[in-house]
Amino acid sequence: MYKFINQYKFTKIEANFLALIISQVQMQDQKFKYYIINKSDFSHELDFKVFFKKPLEIQEQDSTFITNYFTTIEMQNNFYRVAISEKLKPYLAELNKRYEIDALQNLFTQENTKEIVQKSKSVSNKDDEAEYNLKIKRVVSFFDQERKKLQPNYVRKEYKNQDAQYMLRIHLKESGRTPEMFFDAIRWLFSNNPKASFHRDYIMNIAKLIEHFNTLEHQAMHSKEAVEFNEEAQTWANIYKKQGLSDAQILEKLREAGYIK
Repeated sequence: MYKFINQYKFTKIEANFLALIISQVQMQDQKFKYYIINKSDFSHELDFKVFFKKPLEIQEQDSTFITNYFTTIEMQNNFYRVAISEKLKPYLAELNKRYEIDALQNLFTQENTKEIVQKSKSVSNKDDEAEYNLKIKRVVSFFDQERKKLQPNYVRKEYKNQDAQYMLRIHLKESGRTPEMFFDAIRWLFSNNPKASFHRDYIMNIAKLIEHFNTLEHQAMHSKEAVEFNEEAQTWANIYKKQGLSDAQILEKLREAGYIK
């Protein structure tokens, strides 16, 4: 167990920048991954020196280390590319898993501390929990329904006989994704798109659906606009999806940033 200590107060715009970066960090990210922030999301450029003047402290049971939030910040024409240390990534990934963007902003501005609440993945209200579980069940049923349209005798066999709903629930909790994201991926997987038929050959169960979700999500968004998203555009599409924006809103955001003509 560790304790994340934010000793310094950031402005709202600085806190927003930090929160947007942390909202992208996942434990499974590749090494030396860059995290992308669109310049168009800020009214003016930030003074990035502040992030190196205000380090953070992380206390574990038998050790303490002090570090900067970022190792490098690269300023491109339309976006910022940010790198964080591999040692820091697990701690930021945990913050991403526990807190929504608004809560992270409050954490870094040191305001409205009572409003810093954890994500509702561990739902306390029984009605909310039942609704959440129902959404997960519907995702699994939708996958089976679409597969059976192609293979009437299809019987899903999960990896190591694990329960499909359990696997999906654990994945959503760890990744911060939502059941709605999987509906979009499944719709594309069983669409008439020629590329989809290739993926259907090896995605035969929920475990494989989870494993190849990134590819399916990218292809689903790609097919809607008939353009190929680059890495920065896809990163932001994922962030906006996580924030609950509709597909139309996401596409509009990407247009404003110049990713879509």
